[in-house]
Amino acid sequence: MEMFQEDTLSSATSSPASSLYTPSPHGHGGLGSLWVQELSHDQQGLRLINLLYQCAAEVAAGAFDRANFYLEQITQLASLDAPHTLQRLAAVFADALARKLLNLVPGLSRALLSTGGNSAEAHLVPAARRHLFDVLPFMKLAYLTTNHAILEAMEGERFVHVVDLSGSAANPVQWIALFHAFRGRRGGPPHLRITAVHDGREFLANMAAVLAKEAEAFDIPFQFSAVEARLEELDIDALRHVLRVRSGEALAVSVVGQLHRLLAADDAGGGRSSRHVPGSSCLTPVQIIARSSPSSFGELLEREINTRLQLSPDSSAVLSMSPQSSSLSPANQQQQQREKAKLGSFLRAVRALSPKIMVVAEPEANHNAATFLERFEEALNYYASLFDCLERASVAQAHRCAGERARAERLVLGEEIRGVVAREGAERKERHERLAQWARRMEAAGMERVGLSYAGMMEARKLLQSCGWGGGDYAYQVVHDARGEAFFFCWHRKPLYSVSAWRPAAPSCRHT
Repeated sequence: MEMFQEDTLSSATSSPASSLYTPSPHGHGGLGSLWVQELSHDQQGLRLINLLYQCAAEVAAGAFDRANFYLEQITQLASLDAPHTLQRLAAVFADALARKLLNLVPGLSRALLSTGGNSAEAHLVPAARRHLFDVLPFMKLAYLTTNHAILEAMEGERFVHVVDLSGSAANPVQWIALFHAFRGRRGGPPHLRITAVHDGREFLANMAAVLAKEAEAFDIPFQFSAVEARLEELDIDALRHVLRVRSGEALAVSVVGQLHRLLAADDAGGGRSSRHVPGSSCLTPVQIIARSSPSSFGELLEREINTRLQLSPDSSAVLSMSPQSSSLSPANQQQQQREKAKLGSFLRAVRALSPKIMVVAEPEANHNAATFLERFEEALNYYASLFDCLERASVAQAHRCAGERARAERLVLGEEIRGVVAREGAERKERHERLAQWARRMEAAGMERVGLSYAGMMEARKLLQSCGWGGGDYAYQVVHDARGEAFFFCWHRKPLYSVSAWRPAAPSCRHT
């Protein structure tokens, strides 16, 4: 089986000058295909990793022609339809790097990408998400452990209100399972109300109908409330009213894979400070043109670059020619400060609702690093593992789901990769952070940990075994964090998702 693991990826990229022949960016011509054909598959894999890193460095520096050269080399080795995982992964990252390069020239980028690369296939996205849910255990584990934590927190409560903030990751299956768990509770089920926040009216209507029918079958007193909005659009100042929180109800908040999106609002004012490559922070449009061939791409875009080029504040080459950026009015400065406080304000507003528990599930990755190259490296390693998981699932099912796997790679994981690598500012929604970072944010907002129980971990491990994910060719694990309070869902010992639980801290424990 032609796979690679993170350690292979790391070792192959740790010494760029290693192993294989690297053709000069100036050596255009017909020789490229010859050296490619002479490489073994393993050599091609190492070569692809090296090319991706070299291309990312040139993109960060704004070197159009050199980045374009490496993209050409990558496309000789990679394809979305290739039989090997690394080739498909490289093709997705090449697409993201090309978009990042185009974004350095806003006018060209908007002209070519304004309609969205996958708009014609948007109707296939729900099916691609379902395939990921079916063949990978991560969402099932997140739902199960969230439900178990809610069930334990609501022991003895007669009126329970669950707020589902999971947006596109929401699934009525999670709450049907909670119905079943509550029905088996000593003393019978509580009066249960679920409020779901989602931007799809049809989704909310279907969710309401499915849950009402299941609640009736389980003989559970039930009410459903729908809030048609994205998480980042909620009115924080009126959160109690928006979520219809009532006195006398025990409140639980569940947010799966969505909380990181509030970090984009925090960065809407122009991004965070970044660490720059020495000598790159003072690049001018003329210098960037000089790095490209004056008789090709650079010359054709000279006017565009001189008048509109604006490199991302997150990239290693920082340039801003927007006249508004240096002369913000006091009102705009105040608006930026409000935007930067979005996540903290939201968490404090949730704390003010006095939930008995708030359960947060997030990808365990640092895709919100200060510099573009850091995010690129982290994303390459992280999504390599997810592509590997999907490939193993396809092989285990004798390739019966190869078509579904390809759509999931392209439409779901590919879109996430573009979000991490190609987009900047408020458009960069995929800002995954690790549990340690979330813990600092939660504690700063006045929340404290609620330990996830050993019983919950055993239930999660039982799910892996019952679904056939606990042995053989699979290497999924559920482990406690170092403090024994949160869960990590791992693939070959690499944590890919985390689940943690929180509640308002006692006054003496709050961090300001």
